[in-house]
Amino acid sequence: MMSIGEFTRLTTLSAKALRLYDERGLLRPASVDAWSGYRRYTAAQLPAALRLRALRDAGIPLAHADHVLGDAETAREALAGHRARLAAERARQDAALALLEDMVRGEGHSSRDVEVRRAPAQPWAGVVLELPDEDDGVGRDAGGGGGEDAEIAWCNDAFAALWTGLADEGIAPTGAYWTSYRVVPGTDRVEMLCCWPLARPLPEGWSPPGRTVAAGVLAERSEYVARWRPDAAAPEIQGAVHPAVLALVMAAEQRGEELDWSRLRQLGLLDEHGRPIGTEIAVPTA
Repeated sequence: MMSIGEFTRLTTLSAKALRLYDERGLLRPASVDAWSGYRRYTAAQLPAALRLRALRDAGIPLAHADHVLGDAETAREALAGHRARLAAERARQDAALALLEDMVRGEGHSSRDVEVRRAPAQPWAGVVLELPDEDDGVGRDAGGGGGEDAEIAWCNDAFAALWTGLADEGIAPTGAYWTSYRVVPGTDRVEMLCCWPLARPLPEGWSPPGRTVAAGVLAERSEYVARWRPDAAAPEIQGAVHPAVLALVMAAEQRGEELDWSRLRQLGLLDEHGRPIGTEIAVPTA
């Protein structure tokens, strides 16, 4: 048997740590003197103690210690899970560092990247998609499968249905598509509009089969615009507003103008063949 002092020298675990492991039932002493309370350990307990030390150095919470100290298969699964969490955290840190480096270099979106333009009146039509509440547990593809890819497919399907219906009606879209949002009056529900600009207004009451369509005319307006391409997009802070939107806020403030955020549009930038090559955010002045 070894005294607690001898055991700490061999394992580099402090007496305080050993008492904690005893309280948690992770590494109990082989014996405890009834009168003095001195703890004693055996050589057979060294592997468990060293595993606990490695567990602490790896940053694995004590709540997961039982899995690491269990059978080999359970330990491997616990370690693989922790390694995956560390990799995800490292990826988040690398993205944040890249963003900070761009900020130091003065790259990414700034108010200097914003254009102010005068836009003419524009007829438009859009398929209405009702967004589920975040706690509905329903994916935005209206089929229960969530995720960004499903949401993109959901929107693309709406754009395609509207394009086909407009072509059949002989009303060709005249430019880049866009999405916008609106709150349903009298509720807290939000709708997405997947829109095409039109050469002329739609006939009243028209819609493609199985779709709800909203239509109108964007009035002549002054609007602030920021653009970006996928291959030149600035790194984003997770959960924060996109840098292009922040650039719009700064540019409007510098000019002493207010923006009407309820009329924000996110447009697809298209090449000469109609293929998407980037994104544009446009917000009219209030």
